[in-house]
Amino acid sequence: MKVFSTRLRVRYADTDTSGIVYYASYFLYFETGRVEMFRELGLPYDYHLPIVETACRYRAPARFDDLLEVQSFVEETRSKGFRIGHRVHRVLDGGALELLVEGHTAMVTVGEDRRAVPLPPRFVEAFAGE
Repeated sequence: MKVFSTRLRVRYADTDTSGIVYYASYFLYFETGRVEMFRELGLPYDYHLPIVETACRYRAPARFDDLLEVQSFVEETRSKGFRIGHRVHRVLDGGALELLVEGHTAMVTVGEDRRAVPLPPRFVEAFAGE
């Protein structure tokens, strides 16, 4: 399984009044990781890919100005969709990673009528080769 890594810094807007990352901000970090993973795989993200399930398990809080590494990877492919796993780490001095959050996002491919359609061959090939 290939893991795609994206680094970002916690913005003040991502935090609550105590400077701790607001829980829903992690779903935006997941999206950032997914978009970058798709970019590296040469896949379009503007395809019809609604999210049908997402989950997040919080282990430790991130804070304003932390450097984070978002790791994204294909956990599962299905005939009409896929599931992307995510891990968010704090990058510590010296480069070590501290796991803060892990979760996933499940997406399906849909046609113009918003009904599920088979996963396009280019996705199947990209996910198999990753």
